[in-house]
Amino acid sequence: MIQSPEIKTDDTTPPDPTEATGRPAANGRRVQRTVNFDREILDRARAAATYLARNEPESGIRSLADIVNPAVAERVVELEARFNNGLPFQPVLRMPAGRRAGRAAEVTLETQAHPPVVE
Repeated sequence: MIQSPEIKTDDTTPPDPTEATGRPAANGRRVQRTVNFDREILDRARAAATYLARNEPESGIRSLADIVNPAVAERVVELEARFNNGLPFQPVLRMPAGRRAGRAAEVTLETQAHPPVVE
C-alpha cells in the first residue's frame, strides 16, 4: 500500500471522520494513493509508458502517472458534465475503502452533494 508521508502506519488511533483525508491540494504537487487496476490495462499502460519514455521523448510521457493523470482528469470532466451540471463535485471529507455491495457507499461531504440548479 502506498501512503502519503504524513500518514503514520504505526498509529492505531482511528482517523477523525470530520477531517479531510490526505494532503491538501498544493500547486500541482502529486500525492500517492492506492488504486486497483485491471491487470491487462495496467500491463498495457506500463508498457506504453516505458516504451515512450525510452524511445519517444517528444510524447511527453515519462512515467505511468503521465498516462493516468490526464485520463482520470478527462473522465472526471465527463462525469461532472453528465451528473453535476458541469460543475466540480463537492469535496469529500472521507471516502470509504472498497465497494459496498447492494447499497450506495456512505460518504461525508463538506456541503450538500449537488449545488442547487439555477435556471
